This record gives sequence, C-alpha cells and structure tokens, in this order.
Amino acid sequence: MVVPSYIKDILQTLDDSTVLNLPIFKEKILKLEYVKCDNRDVVFSQELILPFSDSKIIIADISDWRRLSADFPMCNPVYEITFNLENNDVHFKAGDTIAITPRNRKEEVDILIKYLGLEKVADTSYTLTLDCDRKDAKIPPHIPIKATLRFVLTYCIDLRGILKKVFLVVLSKYTTDESEKKVLEYLSSKEGFLAYTSNILNKSICILDIFQMFKSCRPPVEVILEHLPRLLPRPYSICNTYLKDPNKLKICFSVKEIGNDRKGLTTSWLEELITTSDDVEKNFEKISLKGNKKVPIYFRKNINEFRLPENTEAPMILVGPGTGVAPFMGFLEEREIKMNENSSNVPCVWLFNGCRYESFDFIYKNELKDFVSKGVLSKITTAFSRDENSKCRYVQDCIAEHGEEVTKLIEDGAYIFVCGDVNKMAKDVKETIIKCVEQYTDRTYEEAVQFITELEKQKRYVVDIWN
Repeated sequence: MVVPSYIKDILQTLDDSTVLNLPIFKEKILKLEYVKCDNRDVVFSQELILPFSDSKIIIADISDWRRLSADFPMCNPVYEITFNLENNDVHFKAGDTIAITPRNRKEEVDILIKYLGLEKVADTSYTLTLDCDRKDAKIPPHIPIKATLRFVLTYCIDLRGILKKVFLVVLSKYTTDESEKKVLEYLSSKEGFLAYTSNILNKSICILDIFQMFKSCRPPVEVILEHLPRLLPRPYSICNTYLKDPNKLKICFSVKEIGNDRKGLTTSWLEELITTSDDVEKNFEKISLKGNKKVPIYFRKNINEFRLPENTEAPMILVGPGTGVAPFMGFLEEREIKMNENSSNVPCVWLFNGCRYESFDFIYKNELKDFVSKGVLSKITTAFSRDENSKCRYVQDCIAEHGEEVTKLIEDGAYIFVCGDVNKMAKDVKETIIKCVEQYTDRTYEEAVQFITELEKQKRYVVDIWN
C-alpha cells in the first residue's frame, strides 16, 4: 500500500507546540509465555458464545455450487452453494439464516507474523495470563488462554477490525519514528476527529494497513490480541425450504471488492473453496465436490420472525434487491408445496427485486419466471440500476410507480417482507411505502408513519437486513 498523501498533510499542520487531547493510555495487560510441547489443545477461559445461536456448530460439506451471475466486469460474482446436511439432526424453515464461522486469510496472517517477527513462535503453544494488577483487567473471552498464535490470528481476532482511537494511541507508544508517532497521536486525538473518521473509518483502514503506512510501529503481539475485536460469524439467508429436501441447505452470496485491494473475507473464502478444483471440473458451471470442501456453520435464531405468515390466505409484498431475494426463494418453494396440498385460495404475492443489468446479474431469473407460470408468484417487478432503458432504477422506484396497487394490497392485509442492505435500501423502501399510504389513503404523513409502525409491531412489516 502506498502511504496516503493525507499523512503528509497532517504532518504539515503539526508542530512541536501542538497540544492534543489524547485518550488515556493504559499499559498492556496480557502476557504470553511459550511452552514447547506436543499438545496443541485450544483452551478458553470460558465457553465461547455464538451470537444468536440456535444450534451447535456443524461441519457441513459443500456438495454443489453454481454461479448465478454472468462473468461480466461491471457485476460482482454471485454464487449459490449447497450444503449436504445428511446425518445431521437439524430442521429449518424458509426465512431462517445460518452463520458461517470465518477464518482470516492465510496470506494476511503470514504478513502479520512476519512483520512482528513471530515466525519462530507462531506454531508454538502458549499460555496467556494477566500482566498487571488493574481491577478492570481481564482476558478477552474470545482469546484462548492456551493455543498457538497462528490459531488465534487465524480464527479468533478480526485482522480487518475497526481501529478504535484508544488502540491508535497505544500503537503510537510503540512507534519509534517521531513523524509517524505524531500522526498516530493526531488520529487518536479529539482534534483529529474528522481526520480519523474520513481516513480511518471511512476507508476501512485495518491493522495490516497501519503497519504498511507506519513502518516503525512494532507493538508486542499481546497488544494486538488485547485491542482487536473478535472475528465474528457471518450470517447468510437460507434460500430453500426443509420441506423440499431436509438434507440440502442452500445460500447465495455476492463477492464484492471492499477497498484496499480486498474482497469480503468469508465470501472470498467460499469462492476459493468452490472454484479451486481440478482443471476438468473448472470447465463446468456446476460440479460435485465429493465432500472435500467443509465449512463450519450453525443455525441462528429467527428473532425477527422473518418467515411465511401463518395466515396462508394473506397477500404478500416481497422486497429483495440483489442477493436480498435469497430468502424469498425459500418462501416460494415452501409456498408451492403448501399450494399443492391446498389450492382453494391463492392470495397475491408480489416480488420487487433489483440488480444492475438484466442480462448479467438478474439472479434466479428463470426460477422466478417458473414460479409465476405455476401461480406461486403473482407478479415480479424488477429494477435495473445500470440498464439505460430501465423504467425504474431501484426497488423503491418500482414500489412508487405501483403505489396505488401496493397500498391496496396493504389495506387488504398484505404482509411486507424486506431483505437486503441496511445502509440505504431498507430506509428508502420504508419511506416510499409510507408516502404511498399517505397518497392513496386519507391518512396524513404522520398517520401513515404510525400505520406502518403498527404493521411492524404486528409482524406484518418484517425486515432482514445486513451491513
């Protein structure tokens, strides 16, 4: 990584008389001692809690995969993978999610080990203890008290985690170059708030980047273990139903560039798992992986109750741009099975989805058309944000265009499900629906807001969103 120009700009604004308000510096609290032994057991001081866990960890085989998007430079690759759950006593419903417990990339772990000069001890067992008498000192629960550094750096801490200001000021204490030290202090100070926000947070700068930019920063590894956050499991929507095949579980995911020459941590790992097979298999869109690609997963609690309503006669409005359509594939599979069992009353189900280009990343296009032909799905309205001739660019535009019909469905008791990116889409969709209710009923804007709020309380407006 090239040292950013903003470092030079910051240095030009600082001199020896500059007084900074810095976070309180606290000495390191952890102490590692290396023990040469054949036993490399991993021991935690307490049971490690899996966020929102509804099952134990299952080591699941990837049995099949396929690419859902075209190989086109302007679109992110989108894949569907199938896990084989045979011989696992599990049960899931459409709308449920799993979590994948990730690992840091080997090359990034190796970079950190080499930078900190830990090559000789990285695979040696250690014991971890407290190295101070502070009353507030404690070993982070996600850091094993017995393990190897390579294990911890691979599975336990987030090497791409957010760098808090208190961590930056600690790093400055282990930086020998005075110019680099000044910049780290400034970024951690009250006065450097805007610089920290724009150049650290907004640019997703992580510890690996810091070490590339500040070459004289060489902290003890205990400081890294103390300050970096836990490497958390990543959630994914299930895009099939247990009722169709209890031994198969499918998810889909997009592999995105996230800046600093990096892709998503777990999605890029999954992509490598399924695409790095022998030369013959690479020529096929879908392959059998013969059980040699294993992924640790667990089922998550469906806290939002994002699943088909018990009232099978209620209409539904489904909003899922991009991979946000994933849980609705399970909805529609389950709905088809229930329709075959009882087809006396078939309510309206309307899907609003979106992508960049109809020809390149309209995922599940054929499957959705098949659901329409069978009457499982009543309507599809799709936004194409990059196609010049598209009537609407985003799902909220499509909803607004059909606002009167959408409002009537809601008044008739429709359930609304929204799945996708939390940053903008979910907020814009909700605001659009509120404005539709205002425009096509006798409610004021404030009354429309209250109406949608009541739907949320009744679980008739349900969201499943991620960052």
